[in-house]
Amino acid sequence: MRDCEHGYDPPMTTAVEYPAGAPCWFELSVPDLGRAKEFYAGLFGWEFDDLPYTQARLRGRRVAGISQRWGSDTGPAEPAAWTVLLATRDLDAALRTVAEAGGRLSSARQDIGDLGAMALARDPAGAEFGLWQPGTLRGCEASGPGSPAWSEIASDDIQETASFLVRVLGCEPERVEGFEFVTLYSGGWPVLGVYGGDGRPRSGHAAWLTYFAVRSADAAADYTRGAGGSVVRAPADSPYGRWCLLADPFGARLAAVEPTEAA
Repeated sequence: MRDCEHGYDPPMTTAVEYPAGAPCWFELSVPDLGRAKEFYAGLFGWEFDDLPYTQARLRGRRVAGISQRWGSDTGPAEPAAWTVLLATRDLDAALRTVAEAGGRLSSARQDIGDLGAMALARDPAGAEFGLWQPGTLRGCEASGPGSPAWSEIASDDIQETASFLVRVLGCEPERVEGFEFVTLYSGGWPVLGVYGGDGRPRSGHAAWLTYFAVRSADAAADYTRGAGGSVVRAPADSPYGRWCLLADPFGARLAAVEPTEAA
């Protein structure tokens, strides 16, 4: 599968080791966990562990985490958005580099049993992302329809954002000729993108967009409309797969894409 608007080939997510900087785990916090489970079960065929931190599974393999949002009833709630966690082999060193590179921490390191350790951070422009040092959970274990296929961050200054991520994650950047886009490579593989086009949020968790593989972008759009979500961008063909931009019932955006045979 390639990015739906540009032109490069990210590898499909698998259960093998994730190179440094690769999006490896995906989390969503929602005000109604039951409704979220129902929506994503219908959209992607996910099943769920019945735990306080719900792990979505696809054919028995872990895909993502969804949790109930708890908080004060006063003040406006932050809009729902998928959080992208990037792989790192040394979380503490990565967090130090975040601060040195002009970013800031949103949450301290959390060790989650034997699964691994995580923290949240913001880049200099305010886009929020996670860092994941794996333990027994290496990351998403599934591939194919219903699983994450690619993630990218939107930025008003793609060079600045790319430089920040390169410093924190040790990736190698490549500007995509003719587009406001930088591809970041790790271990010889393209792992994520920095997008400079119009129409996407630039701050918070929502600055990141994850593409999920589906068998039919049209069916995903139709289902989303009928299940209380919305279609932000209607299904359209591209050289890299038919795709659409969706929002779930809580407003969290995600893309659905039909990977091409060349993916």
